[in-house]
Amino acid sequence: MSILSRYVLRAHLVPAAAGLAIFYFVLSMDFIVDYLNLFIAKGVPGLAVLEAFALSLAWMTLLAVPMAVMVGVLTTFGRLSGDNEITAAKSTGIGVFSLIAPVLAASVVIAVGLFFFGNQLLPSANHRLKALLVDINRVRPLATIEPGIMTTLPGGYRIIVGSLDSETSQIFDVRIHRMGGDDPLQTIVAKSGTISTSEHEQTIRMQLLDGEIHELDPDDPTRYSRLLFERHTINVEQGTAELVRTDRAKRGDRELSLSELRDRIDALRIDAEVATGRVAELLETLPEESSEPGVLRERARIMKRVESETRTTSSALRKARKLEVEYHKKFSIPFSCIVFVLLGAPLGIRGRRGGVGMGAGIGMLFFLVYYLFLIGGEQLGDRGIVTPFWAMWSPNVVFGGVGIFLTLSASLEWRGGRVTRLVDLVVRAPKNADRPESSE
Repeated sequence: MSILSRYVLRAHLVPAAAGLAIFYFVLSMDFIVDYLNLFIAKGVPGLAVLEAFALSLAWMTLLAVPMAVMVGVLTTFGRLSGDNEITAAKSTGIGVFSLIAPVLAASVVIAVGLFFFGNQLLPSANHRLKALLVDINRVRPLATIEPGIMTTLPGGYRIIVGSLDSETSQIFDVRIHRMGGDDPLQTIVAKSGTISTSEHEQTIRMQLLDGEIHELDPDDPTRYSRLLFERHTINVEQGTAELVRTDRAKRGDRELSLSELRDRIDALRIDAEVATGRVAELLETLPEESSEPGVLRERARIMKRVESETRTTSSALRKARKLEVEYHKKFSIPFSCIVFVLLGAPLGIRGRRGGVGMGAGIGMLFFLVYYLFLIGGEQLGDRGIVTPFWAMWSPNVVFGGVGIFLTLSASLEWRGGRVTRLVDLVVRAPKNADRPESSE
């Protein structure tokens, strides 16, 4: 068995490495589309571009490794089944699960390594990448303003224009967001305006005409103010002509380790409890209803404070939920390596022979569905519709349950059944489509 286990594991190396390279390439295309034009327009040095790409490989790794595991398992077990090596193993008394077991053990090791990578190295890489992109956006901030494309300006502003006249610096159909983290705190819309720069003041001046300002209450998203204006001026930092590296002290949700996430969650929970306690204390001091002006003013003052503390509680709990979703995600994605072995091995056996290309296609399909589950769960978890645990773990539970069923079906040689017939139809459809039709 030790010889056979080593043979099965070695058979996974080449297709898994090929799958990893394929998915790195696919994800790198996304990076190039998003940032290459930005780097070129701002004249960023080549070393900074390479650094940004190297730092981006960190989050790519977290996604590419589970997909590579799926490709390796699908391709290898498909080849073993197509060459009748699984049949030969069973004829000597070696069960299917005995062939899957070493791969499953290896997936546990990979999942543990990916977890430590995502907890220790990934947050620092994400933090450095975010700091580098912020510094890059400070270089020639007006160079990348194009119609229909969102452009980030210094000071937390993002601007998109419908059209612009490069000769007169006039802009039309303007929309500007002033960001607070990842959420817009203020939205400014205007029919037209002009953009000018001042080398002495080191500022960008935007003169906006005939528009509106919508400002959101960060503690209560249902409340906002709306202001109409004929002329409005925004001054933001002009930036520099060259890349200047700075340090960022603030870290976002995806730039924190598990311990840092837990500390922030606990602090937010404490803030919510304190605010809830203040609400209870204020309600105890609330005077009874009366028509006296002094009593009415006091009741209005207390109720206003109660509303403020209630919004503080709601905001703290909302932020804590988002952090808890990120906390569980650090466990969920590495665990998918184990899930994909349970799912990919029986699918490869039933699909029989298939190359790396077919394995990559099927693997990408399953991971796409898995990732859509993950993104949807993250949104539901952030909104409090489902708990953070189930928001992140439901894809593993669903896919893992199907994988366990298919693994038991392959190991115990269950025949028939609607599920197994459906699986056979799906995984063998590409193979049957390539066969030429027989002629009489």
